[in-house]
Amino acid sequence: MHMHLSRSSRGRRGLFEGRNVIVTGASSGIGRDVAIMFAREGAKVALFARRQRLLRRIADDIVNDGGIGIPFGCDVTDGTQVQRSVKQVEELFGGIDVVVNSAGIAIPGRFYTSQVKDLRRMMEVNYFGTVNVIKAALPVMLEARRANIVNVASLAGRRAGANLSGYSASKFALIGFTEALRTELFGTRITASLVVPGTVDTSMLENPEWQSTSWVLGNLKIPPAWVTCGVAVAVIVGLAEVEVPPGIATAQKIATLFPDLTAAWMGFGYMVVDLLGRWASPGLR
Repeated sequence: MHMHLSRSSRGRRGLFEGRNVIVTGASSGIGRDVAIMFAREGAKVALFARRQRLLRRIADDIVNDGGIGIPFGCDVTDGTQVQRSVKQVEELFGGIDVVVNSAGIAIPGRFYTSQVKDLRRMMEVNYFGTVNVIKAALPVMLEARRANIVNVASLAGRRAGANLSGYSASKFALIGFTEALRTELFGTRITASLVVPGTVDTSMLENPEWQSTSWVLGNLKIPPAWVTCGVAVAVIVGLAEVEVPPGIATAQKIATLFPDLTAAWMGFGYMVVDLLGRWASPGLR
């Protein structure tokens, strides 16, 4: 891939003018919204995702809006692809000082009927995908005057529930990794932040497993723009953790003080769903 930025490609003025940003999962959902926000606020943005046609369309929209967005067809689970793409971003932008890891997948389902390959796939994308990107970008970021790593986690990484064993495991891993990384980076000019959203209204929720049990969790869906605001705050202020909406993860932390009560409520909810499903489909065993 051979690309260059012309001198006329100045981008727009804004909160992130002069920043060089990588956003993973940029072809849809949270990643797309985050990438567009950074470009509108003056940053040069590298868009990472596998779906190259969608990436090119988003990059064209960014350029037509006066910003700078460069698409990189990159599978974050492939360490070689990630290393190559990060190197290209460094050469093209002249450095990297913000990385937002928002690539993620969810394959919900009861553990006893799930396939190990699906559990492994979620861990590869949601956890090791983030690890691959940070591993490649960190040496470059250490040369920046200041830099930010923002990992988009999930409320499911604070409190797990039925049908989400694999997804929750991957997000628990991501949260633990980020907290450890933040400690290791103490004293450097790099901050490692977590953005912990509740249930976000994206295509990830378009599956029967979620739709049949979402009421147990309150069926509250927040727009991706809320998460984008959380990412912006994490970068500007350098906060260790941003909850979206505010207080939602704190409530889950409090719930861990009463694990039996919380598990009883969620277990009862899922039991009702299961019984209703069996009543509606008598042949199901």
